[in-house]
Order: sequence, then structure tokens, then C-alpha cells
Amino acid sequence: MDENKVYDEALDEDDLVLTLEMEDGTTEDCVVLAIFPMDDKQYIALTPVEQADSEEGDIYLYGYTEDEEGNPILSDIEDDDEFEAVCDRFDEVCDEEDFEEL
Repeated sequence: MDENKVYDEALDEDDLVLTLEMEDGTTEDCVVLAIFPMDDKQYIALTPVEQADSEEGDIYLYGYTEDEEGNPILSDIEDDDEFEAVCDRFDEVCDEEDFEEL
């Protein structure tokens, strides 16, 4: 994916859905799982809409910012160490949410 893309935003009942443009030019609608901070940056976790209710499936992680109008801007995580740290932080976020639900 290109660095710093702006994606369309649409609400689907309870879920925030973003349309990602893939490297091959296709698009994929994804549900926002979480937007979370780490080391003074924001990151976003997404999953394809058709996999949203599944416990297994693809999860996409990106850097996250917003433009002046509040539209999301996603950027690829290029550094392997940063990506691993973001994966670990996302796991922590999921564990925290599971704990809060109890």
C-alpha cells in the first residue's frame, strides 16, 4: 500500500468501516477494531468486513492520523521492530478490552 493514504469513512450501524485500496488496485471494506496509542503515535487495527464476526482472520495494522477535517490517514509500518511492537500493543489492547467486559 502507498504510504499516507486517505480512505473513505462510512458508518455501518455500530461499526466504523474504512475502504482500503490494496496494492493490486482492488478495494476491501474493513471494520475498525481499535485505534490505540503507542510511543506518542496512533495506530489502527482493521479486519475485513466479512471476517468481522470471526475469531480468526486477517488483521491489518497501520499508523493512524487524521487530516484537518477529521478524515483518517493511514500509513504503512515499514520498520519490522516497530511492527512487532505494534502487534504486541494491539494484543495488550485486546486483553484489556476482554478484561473490561468481564
